[in-house]
Amino acid sequence: MSRSMISTAGRMTLALVVGGGLLAGCGGGAEQSIIRSFFQASRFNDRTTLGNMSMVVFDPQEDGIVSGTSVESVTEERRRPLRLRDLASGLQDTRDAETTFRAEKKTYQDENLEAIARVIEAERGEEDVARRDQEVQEAWRTWRDDEREFARKVSDSQSALDEEARIAQASTYDPSNPLDVAQFEGELVSKDVTVTGTVTKDDVREDRTMVITLEKVELQGGEDGLIDGRWIITALE
Repeated sequence: MSRSMISTAGRMTLALVVGGGLLAGCGGGAEQSIIRSFFQASRFNDRTTLGNMSMVVFDPQEDGIVSGTSVESVTEERRRPLRLRDLASGLQDTRDAETTFRAEKKTYQDENLEAIARVIEAERGEEDVARRDQEVQEAWRTWRDDEREFARKVSDSQSALDEEARIAQASTYDPSNPLDVAQFEGELVSKDVTVTGTVTKDDVREDRTMVITLEKVELQGGEDGLIDGRWIITALE
């Protein structure tokens, strides 16, 4: 059996959402439990519980209070491989290249320190540099442009990894046993749940149909074998 990924703050509520196998049945049994827990926590604006089970909110002031929810249908699970290791490796390669570049840039700077100082002073005063410093000016511009490009590449690589890891971190979060999800391979599992319920806002009640997306990760490569994350609500339409 895979280890539980339930945090202490949301333990009682999230006991309803563990185990991908429990969620496979028809009739909305486990999905119904997740969704009822979500709307119950939303009703009382319980941010601690919501933070452990959802990436979206249903604000009682802005969106209303939901009651009488019923699961109408659940789609088949969709799966795709996670790219955590590849993205983490790519980020490290980019950082290593940036480190090498910075060392080379410093070497050039140390070798041409006085000329670079004259170039910077002239540029600040919006003046033309002396003829003897024009070559250094062009080279220093290239170094600075390349430095900004490396910074952009590192930022883009970090953003890509963060986005891929976002659901994995939420699905496996356990403050007593932090997990570096970038060290694992695995799959992202998704499904959509169509739900009906009554929404009450400003004393107005209306029946509404909503589609809620549930996602979790299954990670491999740890000491415990398969790590079966908990389902997280990632979208509500």
